[in-house]
Amino acid sequence: MIVAKSQRGLFACFLVIVATKSIIDAFWDYRFGPLTVMSVQGALIPILFYSILFKKNIIPKVWIKTAKIYLVALSLGVVWAIAVRPVPSFEIIVLNLNNYLGFFLIPLLVNDKKRLKQFLLAVMICGIFPIAVSFFQLQTGILFRERTTVGLVRYVGFYHDGFPVRFYGLTTILAILIYQAVFTIKNPYFKVFLIALAGGASLSIYLAFSKAAVGIVVFWFILILFFSQAKIKQTISILIGLSIVLLVFGDVVFDNIEQLFSKETGYQSGEVKDARYTLAGRGYIWQEYWDQWLNHQSVFFQWFGDGIDRAVHNEFFRILVINGIIGVILLIMFFIRMIKHVFQINKNIRVFGMMLFGMYFFDCIGLVPGSYYYYNIIVWGIFGTLLLSPQLFIKSKTL
Repeated sequence: MIVAKSQRGLFACFLVIVATKSIIDAFWDYRFGPLTVMSVQGALIPILFYSILFKKNIIPKVWIKTAKIYLVALSLGVVWAIAVRPVPSFEIIVLNLNNYLGFFLIPLLVNDKKRLKQFLLAVMICGIFPIAVSFFQLQTGILFRERTTVGLVRYVGFYHDGFPVRFYGLTTILAILIYQAVFTIKNPYFKVFLIALAGGASLSIYLAFSKAAVGIVVFWFILILFFSQAKIKQTISILIGLSIVLLVFGDVVFDNIEQLFSKETGYQSGEVKDARYTLAGRGYIWQEYWDQWLNHQSVFFQWFGDGIDRAVHNEFFRILVINGIIGVILLIMFFIRMIKHVFQINKNIRVFGMMLFGMYFFDCIGLVPGSYYYYNIIVWGIFGTLLLSPQLFIKSKTL
């Protein structure tokens, strides 16, 4: 990152981050003193890209205001926690600063078609590592980390859980869809590469056995069918990827998906009596933190948060405990503004904005996307570029 910036500039530095992020994340449990490798990278990003904040004045004020609302929604309670928990509070501040930067990095750095092409290719390159690891595990039976859900073995590779696998798989597919919507692909070998990459990403996502991933893929497919200007080409791309999964596993795919949602279907049929048992038992976690917030927090902390981040597995609950009722109100305001922004995107490319926002919404239910700075950089960065620079996404005549 540092060498790329010193030799080639900010954009080259950013491409290095994008292309290698899936590898960096594989070292999530390696530490330099109290900091993980990911934390070190997260601390470097605002240092390397601080100059972007001085250029954000060329961004429309409405987008800057949306970013500020999101920043405050994520950071409000940290003010009270700095004195008692300085190191964790500092980490949250740096994390949220990266989230804020995410609204401007891609819109300001990706300012022409050549850079858009390079950025999309970097996203695809990033997806190759987790795809390759998934294939290796599938072929050899070697599991680098033992992770299971409802009796299914999850191929999470070197990661802590299935989230990075399916996130990099989904962003790879999204990059392919945007690329083929913007650029005319004449090279047959590159076409084959994109087809193989889409199929590999689909297989990798499937092997992570994620309920959120299934929901997001189905939602994306519906959006493409109803809103995409190139629905035939993009539908074919997705169907090719899904067909590869079916060819490899056959009817086992449907059996595994049925098993993946067995708790949810069991609750609907009455076999599972406790709703908290669904969604991988997240209901128990939500109830625990709800009781803690309701019965053991002071009124001040209930309204403004205590600044202590917790593994709540729901973004709204996380914001409630860390930033209080005010934080949740601000997050809802952010949601409303983002929905308005979706319909302000040029109608020819609006579907991609819908796909990004839909993925974020799904992840807010069972995960905490505000805790992943790279997630925010990619999601709000691409979304912001779609909104602010629609001319970049006009179909090109050449590869």
